[in-house]
Amino acid sequence: MTLRIHGAGITHRGTVRARNGDCIAVGFWVSQEVMEAARTFEHELDLPFACIVCDGMGGHNDGDQASLLVAKGLARRIVTQGPKNIASSARAVNAELFAHVREQPQLAGMGSTAVGLAAHEHSLAIFNVGDSRAYKVGERGLVQLSIDDTPLQSWKLGSGQERSTKLLQCFGGRATFTDIEPNVHVEPCTPGSTYLLCCDGLYETLTEAEIATLIGPDLKASAEALLRAALEKKARDNVTIALVRIDSNEQ
Repeated sequence: MTLRIHGAGITHRGTVRARNGDCIAVGFWVSQEVMEAARTFEHELDLPFACIVCDGMGGHNDGDQASLLVAKGLARRIVTQGPKNIASSARAVNAELFAHVREQPQLAGMGSTAVGLAAHEHSLAIFNVGDSRAYKVGERGLVQLSIDDTPLQSWKLGSGQERSTKLLQCFGGRATFTDIEPNVHVEPCTPGSTYLLCCDGLYETLTEAEIATLIGPDLKASAEALLRAALEKKARDNVTIALVRIDSNEQ
């Protein structure tokens, strides 16, 4: 049985930031544009699939360039090599980012988080570095599969706790080369499973319960509804959303 993936992705600068430091990549398609409508995608899993969401850091030091480099680098490696070498792929992209900064010292300090979904045939991997998140959408709400690389893991909006923005690891972002160890979660591809990838601009603005209620059968409409709700709540950061669902071709 050949499985396939379908989904939708959208990215936006939010209501405060002058530019979009986020980046979304689906296969070889990459965007940092302010999108008014979600882009849909389908992919047969006889070939490797990659979906990446990155959140650039560094402000004027081109965090947007960092997120673009990381998203493109990760997607390219996963699409060509598959999901089995995610840790080595992530470390190689991190080294490429540091090499880029060495060649252009004015970019010192730029970095990016990343969260991604990689799938091939019947295997699926979720991975992250930093505080961008991946959730599995269940009947009882969202289940976080990623691990926040922050002092306070799994912070939730409305918890009453102050969220720490300190990152324990990220791509680049340091004065000297620092290796990374991505968090990786592996599970089989199960038809009907739905996943959400997002940056902190979404989960800082909407509660997990609010997010879950806006994800329905139509993933394009769901992604657009999530962005609309975040913008209505005056999202202070960039907002990027990818929704991915596993399907069987026997449907």
